Amino acid sequence: MPRRSRNREMRSVGVRPQTRTGEAWEMRAQTCMRTPSNQTGFGGVDNHRAQSMSRRRPLSMTIRLLGRAAQHRWVIVAAVVAMLLAAVAETAPIALAKAAVGVVFVEEGAGEESALTAWFGDAGLWCAETVGFGGEDRRLAALGLIVAMLLAVGIFSAAATFGSVFFGRYIAGLVVRDLRCALMDRILTREVSWFSKRRAGDILARFATDVGHTHPGIVAALTSLTLQPLILAFAATAAFVLNWRLALASTIVLPIIAVPMMALGRKVNRHSGRSMMSLGEASEAVNQTLSGLRVVKAFGAEVHERARYRAVNDTWLKRQVKKVRAKAASRGLMVLMSVVSLAIALAMGGYLVITGEWGLDSEQFGAFLVALATMYRPLRHITKGYNDWQDSMGAAARVFEVLDADEGSEQPSGDVEIGPVRRSIVFDQVCFSYGGEGGEEAQVLTDVSFEIPAGKTVALVGPSGAGKSTIADLILRFQTVDSGRVLVDGVSIGDVRTGSLLDQVAIVGQQPFVFNATVRENIAYGRPDATTDQIEAAARAAQVHDVITALADGYDTVVGERGESFSGGQLQRLTIARAILKDASFLLLDEATSSLDAESERAVQIALKNLLRGKTTLIIAHRLSTIVDTDLILVIDEGRIVEQGTHASLIANEGTYARLYRAQ
Repeated sequence: MPRRSRNREMRSVGVRPQTRTGEAWEMRAQTCMRTPSNQTGFGGVDNHRAQSMSRRRPLSMTIRLLGRAAQHRWVIVAAVVAMLLAAVAETAPIALAKAAVGVVFVEEGAGEESALTAWFGDAGLWCAETVGFGGEDRRLAALGLIVAMLLAVGIFSAAATFGSVFFGRYIAGLVVRDLRCALMDRILTREVSWFSKRRAGDILARFATDVGHTHPGIVAALTSLTLQPLILAFAATAAFVLNWRLALASTIVLPIIAVPMMALGRKVNRHSGRSMMSLGEASEAVNQTLSGLRVVKAFGAEVHERARYRAVNDTWLKRQVKKVRAKAASRGLMVLMSVVSLAIALAMGGYLVITGEWGLDSEQFGAFLVALATMYRPLRHITKGYNDWQDSMGAAARVFEVLDADEGSEQPSGDVEIGPVRRSIVFDQVCFSYGGEGGEEAQVLTDVSFEIPAGKTVALVGPSGAGKSTIADLILRFQTVDSGRVLVDGVSIGDVRTGSLLDQVAIVGQQPFVFNATVRENIAYGRPDATTDQIEAAARAAQVHDVITALADGYDTVVGERGESFSGGQLQRLTIARAILKDASFLLLDEATSSLDAESERAVQIALKNLLRGKTTLIIAHRLSTIVDTDLILVIDEGRIVEQGTHASLIANEGTYARLYRAQ
């Protein structure tokens, strides 16, 4: 019958070190994500699927992204109003330019006053006479008023532009924050088995890089692809009102380059997704190197790791260059289009003004050139924004891949509330298998039945890969049984609310896991409302209080990542203090002393005795000498319970347990 080890190989130095089946559950979500480095695609399983995700429709992803800002409707309203005002302000200079040309080119003394009143009416005459600007020359007075209005429009435009940019970026920030929180929520609700097919570095890259990379695309969607088209529409309307024939001729190049521009945008999107995938691979390489740094140095594999990381980054650079080439080509096409359009406008417009055809005069021509310039300025912004948008949607596809993938992988939860274990925990003909490669099932447990009476200590022993950690996972709801039942006081574990179940469980792992926080916060992790006296009492029971008080900052000492400043025995006692403080009715222990020296083991054994007092306990045992006094020993081999009894009775049976015991 096939057996499956619960550990994943570490590939830091290109080797496959052997690991023990009873790995620490507190670190399971991290260690299970370490998969072979030759896997590609999301989680290293399906590269084709990962690439297809990058071809999601950018528009639908944008709608989903902006939909996350819907709850902040007043911010959206403010952004829309600011964009409309900015668009109007941006196109106002077209009318002022027409007025300026009309005023400047009126011959001196000929209709000067009419030029002033034509644009500003009696108010213009009153201003000219009151302010005295320009003296007797009414053209200077009119020009002064035009300049003053232009400055006023500029101030108004600056304020409106500030509002549109600020609110647009604020909305983008809200969306990015909500995306990060949604990703974390999705990660925390997954079954632990979900992580076995994913790489830790790739998931971290989606948090750290991909989500942030969506920000420029959201900003582009809210500004460059919303505000700038409004300005373009207003300016184009003005140009067609001034002279529709000239406007049509000047913009004829727009549809010609639209097709290659859109094709280049799709290339940007495609290469962006691949580039972000390479960043995920680079993050995974760094994560593995840091996690296995001692192994890397011990095997002298620094050259190999440098070469591996360089190769990953070379791949990223190639994909990045392809993306940048497409973006640069689109910008170049836009510049070419602007120059060609301006050349057409100057040649055709100049000819019409000189010949007097189509009724085009100097005022209209001057205003038309301003309108044309106003049109192509937002076009350049739209081109850049379109590329940024396509670029960001490649990252957004990777984010939504995590949010949408494997809906059935969420950790199940019932609605029944339970209290402390009063009667027993029962396995009733439980079968369980893992999905293997090619859809094949790897059977792990077959018809497993046993009972853990309340208040008793039961040990689970067996060869590596026999299914010991799987049984622990099933109790914790990290996995779901294929058939059979797991009962807590007669209630099926599938009907129990996960939070209610885990409230009754405390775990001490074989490899103690601590957070990069203070000693106080680490001990109180399962009970954050604990008082200082309760925390210190737990530390005393765990034989670690004296160690903590000897530190410069005492309980406020920052443990540091992986607890490098503490010995293995001290870290183990910190995790025992955490379990003591939680005061759960059921304890799950992976052999807590297997990797300790004799002195540390004695201190930990004393702490464990304080922890086990009056608790229902399951011990995953590797060193059989530590479980000789347990109430019941279960022997599992190839997914079946093959023996059970006390230490003395099992030794007398001369079976699997006796063989394992003597082998140690």
